[in-house]
Amino acid sequence: MNFAQTHIATLLKYGGISFIAGAVNHGFFSELRSIWTAGFGVLFYLLGSWLDIRNDPARYVRWGDVLGFGLLSSIGLGFFTGGLQHFPDSPDRSLWVVPLGFVLSLLAMYFMDWHGQLRARALVSYGLISFAVVMTGSAAAWSVLQGVPDSEHGHSHGGASSTSEHSHDAHTHEAAPSDAAVRTVTITMNDTMRFTPANWQATSGETVRIRVVNSGKVRHEFIIGTEAELKAHAEEMKKPSAGHHHHASNAVSLGAGESGELTWTFTDASVMHIACFEPGHYEAGMRGTISVLP
Repeated sequence: MNFAQTHIATLLKYGGISFIAGAVNHGFFSELRSIWTAGFGVLFYLLGSWLDIRNDPARYVRWGDVLGFGLLSSIGLGFFTGGLQHFPDSPDRSLWVVPLGFVLSLLAMYFMDWHGQLRARALVSYGLISFAVVMTGSAAAWSVLQGVPDSEHGHSHGGASSTSEHSHDAHTHEAAPSDAAVRTVTITMNDTMRFTPANWQATSGETVRIRVVNSGKVRHEFIIGTEAELKAHAEEMKKPSAGHHHHASNAVSLGAGESGELTWTFTDASVMHIACFEPGHYEAGMRGTISVLP
């Protein structure tokens, strides 16, 4: 294989893995776009594999292996790399995505390139040891990162308060009881249309002070509610006559470099949702969840 062919094959294979990794991380938010992204990723990876085989006569690989285990390999590598990249944003998802990706890539590589060359005992030994290392590392990362929780509540606005350090769009409401145990969670918003962390946890009955920071260069907002409420709000915002100003205890709207706060009491075990409804932001994936534990 000459240099040009090698380079093209490499671009296709690793580009495909990157596409799949992106789809894995944003599939819960970008929906249809991520399905197309993953599809192109798989196609690129298979084309790159085909170029590798076509230009290496000494290498015998069955096309069934390329299509079957090549697909498995691309998904596994995409899961593994994507999960690692977004561990800080989505520790709950990455906790299982990273080990699953590792196992899929291991099996695919064995059956595509090493079947019959590596004894089953050696494969099992390596697989168990390396999987234990990956699981231990994932669990350790999860235990550190999931401590910055976000939650969802069956909510009562009467029990929440909202203040803003620099924004005039968030008004002050009745404060939570002064004797409530208050934990502070800091949420960063940026121009990649993401909240960090996007998914966190709270406990039923817990009062959380949510500090929101806009680190981007355009206006963003933080709105909390049930999934049905936010979806209804998203549809409402699509109407030409809809205004875009929130004066409620469940919303903070911040310009570039601004920060603000909400104080929220999570009353029931459930899943709450967060979103930004600045034009195009929600559709681009600027949303997340708060798991409220009993």
